Amino acid sequence: MKAVIEKQVGPNWMVYDADDDAVHVLNPTARMIYELHREGMGVAAIAEALRSHFQVPPEKVLATDIEKVIQDLSARGLL
Repeated sequence: MKAVIEKQVGPNWMVYDADDDAVHVLNPTARMIYELHREGMGVAAIAEALRSHFQVPPEKVLATDIEKVIQDLSARGLL
């Protein structure tokens, strides 16, 4: 597992990857996806949590966007 430091920076979440000496800044939506995925939640459950937290209309499809964020975070070695 990577050595990371996480910190609130304004409305965003900063993740410092000490192994790669890289800083990643996550907006509130990406942060929520990051945290829920790390807790073991799947895409459907994350979508429902986002829908509830951000008051997303039920007709808005979130799965593709969530999968893209997870892929991006994984590619950066954060998941």
